[in-house]
Amino acid sequence: MILFAFLLVVTAAAVEEVEVEPPCPSCILVNTTCYNISFLFDLDAPFRKQIVIHKMDLLRSKDTLFFSFEPTFEDEEYYKTGFVNLEDPSQVGIINGGQVLNLGTFDIDQTTGLIYFGGSDGVFVLDTNTNAMLFFSSRGDTVTNVFYKNQLYFSKYEDRGIIVKKGDYFETILEYWPIRKFVVVERDTVNVVVFLSNLGLFVSRGNVVHRLSKNAYFRGLTIDLDGEVYAWWIDGIYKIVFSKNIIYSTISRVATLPSIGAMAFDNDNNILFTSDKSLYVMEKTVHSCGVVKKEEVVRA
Repeated sequence: MILFAFLLVVTAAAVEEVEVEPPCPSCILVNTTCYNISFLFDLDAPFRKQIVIHKMDLLRSKDTLFFSFEPTFEDEEYYKTGFVNLEDPSQVGIINGGQVLNLGTFDIDQTTGLIYFGGSDGVFVLDTNTNAMLFFSSRGDTVTNVFYKNQLYFSKYEDRGIIVKKGDYFETILEYWPIRKFVVVERDTVNVVVFLSNLGLFVSRGNVVHRLSKNAYFRGLTIDLDGEVYAWWIDGIYKIVFSKNIIYSTISRVATLPSIGAMAFDNDNNILFTSDKSLYVMEKTVHSCGVVKKEEVVRA
């Protein structure tokens, strides 16, 4: 009887030790991994009263974060792009092309350090090694999206499809689709396009187009260092799950996190995101985020 009572005490203690862990109010579960959210600093730019940041991306060789935003109403430009060094946040600035360009979209060639910008007068390219800004393509067109993967992809205002610049030639893909945002990734040596239109979120491989979601209001698309594609909305972060047969691809919410303005990945593949003008980082932690794996206990 004494042994039985002793085993009950030991069992209860073991269960309590496994199930109770210190609280982590700044932690969030992404897929099955626990991340700790930390505030980094406030982004410095002439924002509007209601802060809108459309896109972020990191120039990895210099650890410099670029972000497109809507400036004050008094500004003659309705889009601008700023930058800040993550290691030294005092190194900040706004991209200035010397004229009204409305540079609201951009993408980075990480190999060369070239940044391609789209705006109200075509595509411009910034050489971050020389700080020279030059005209690149599509003079007079309003460019709404740019993406770089071995070659330049871009879309234009009130136009359909995505234009691919191949040397001196242009090719249009997805020519019947109005494109709001898009990214290009490689799957099984073939380029796959994930794009947002007014009919929802889609994935395309060759001539096959498959709808992932009817939600046409995802705030953005981004790619991590492993080539995984994520979207975000007012209720959290979503991941695109690709299938070899593209029509079986799906989208899954992997984290509940409201009020994300823009999202990107740092050089350690941690998630960077903004809420208003504040920049946060989500880093993996050994904490379990409250997910308890019960161990076997002695039963009397």
